[in-house]
Amino acid sequence: RRIVEALTTNETSWFRDGDPFTALTSTVLPALLASRGPNERLQIWSAACSSGQEPYTIAMLLEDALPSAATRVSITATDLSREMVERTRAGRFSQLEVNRGLPAPMLVRHFTRAGSEWEVNAPLRRMVTASQCNLAAPLPRMGPFDVVYLRNVLIYFDLPTKQAILRRVRDLMRPDGWLFLGAAETTLGVDDSWERVVVGRSSAYRPLKGK
Repeated sequence: RRIVEALTTNETSWFRDGDPFTALTSTVLPALLASRGPNERLQIWSAACSSGQEPYTIAMLLEDALPSAATRVSITATDLSREMVERTRAGRFSQLEVNRGLPAPMLVRHFTRAGSEWEVNAPLRRMVTASQCNLAAPLPRMGPFDVVYLRNVLIYFDLPTKQAILRRVRDLMRPDGWLFLGAAETTLGVDDSWERVVVGRSSAYRPLKGK
């Protein structure tokens, strides 16, 4: 376990690469909400959450851009590193960490000062459930997910492992779900069971029917 903690790459920031988050609130979630029943919950998975900036970015966006939908959305955050999972659960960040991409109005609105750190307010923490998960191994029972953020992870694996991870992730998604990968990642040439869709200035992947 100590070797894993030492070797994992935990680089992250708020609103990293921007466009996939804009696509979520402008296009993806409105389309999903329109296709679901009024009491049906939506599930979002941050599949490599690091210290929690990605899932809490999503939670803040929901509260600010789609407040009426926020109560219908749950966010699952997973990471290989136990330390990162514990940090995500705590929802506490240093001044240096909040300076990396977090707009000042959002900091004031969604965080409380806790000594030398900033703590995510309780309503957002309740939206996020964090647990340990190894994407390169059989996945636990989760989902089914409407949206998956699997960003900047596949680049670290060889082709067979990428294919296995995409297959496992697809099995946990709804048929009309959306998958966001990192800017340098794609399913093209890796797994032909996905359709690439342009969403604003970003792109996402959707499971192909019959594959």
